[in-house]
Amino acid sequence: MYPILFKLGPLTIQTVSVLHALGFYAGIFMVIKYAEAYKFDKEKMYEFVILITIFSIIGARVFSILFDGSLSYYLSHPAAMLMVWNGGFTFYGGFIFAVIAGIWYIKKHNYDLWKVTDLFSPALALGLAVGRIGCFASGDSYGKPTDLPWAVIYSDPRSMAPVGIPLHPTQLYSVITNSLIFIFLMYLKKKQRFKGELFAVFLILYSITRSFVEIFRNDPRGVYFNGLISTSQIISFFVLITGIAIYAFLKKKYTTSGIAN
Repeated sequence: MYPILFKLGPLTIQTVSVLHALGFYAGIFMVIKYAEAYKFDKEKMYEFVILITIFSIIGARVFSILFDGSLSYYLSHPAAMLMVWNGGFTFYGGFIFAVIAGIWYIKKHNYDLWKVTDLFSPALALGLAVGRIGCFASGDSYGKPTDLPWAVIYSDPRSMAPVGIPLHPTQLYSVITNSLIFIFLMYLKKKQRFKGELFAVFLILYSITRSFVEIFRNDPRGVYFNGLISTSQIISFFVLITGIAIYAFLKKKYTTSGIAN
């Protein structure tokens, strides 16, 4: 596709970096836009976003190093761990680190945990949808070979995907699923029955769709049982269980108390 957007002298601007940034800012826009509706101070939300962004980058990098099958390389070349401009990030690592940092911040400022997670859930789905377009452009997170009519063939040798081979456009599968999750969450937001509902539904839907897309992926990312299951599918299982548990707990609490807010 288009791994390099343009060059400005010695500076190379990668398409994936630009679209990841656009996804990030789209998410921030959503958070700030709806912050007041959730009775949060916008300035505090900016501060909160910066904090979880830093931790999400660290977590995404750490998980990539540990679980994407390149740990031995990084142990032999430790300086490469810091070369983040070469790529190498894992969503679940960033998500887990961001949640940990977010809970700390929420407790420190005495915010309502479930209101915060509801605020961020649609924004996260939107950001992921936009960011995956960048993965498609660069060939990152590419799919398995296929003869399906919608297969994509990469021709640019700078792409991360193998060239000249029809592949599942797994990145676009993720764009579609994350976009649908975003649309559904925005619809659900209007009919929300209890705090934490959006977050729980996001966890459930994302874990299911992510596991589905993983079936068609073929990039090095850590696989087990002779390639039958990936690291992300294992994590998705626990995320799914967590989402179901949160939903059941909060729904029961709401039904019992009759208090949604």
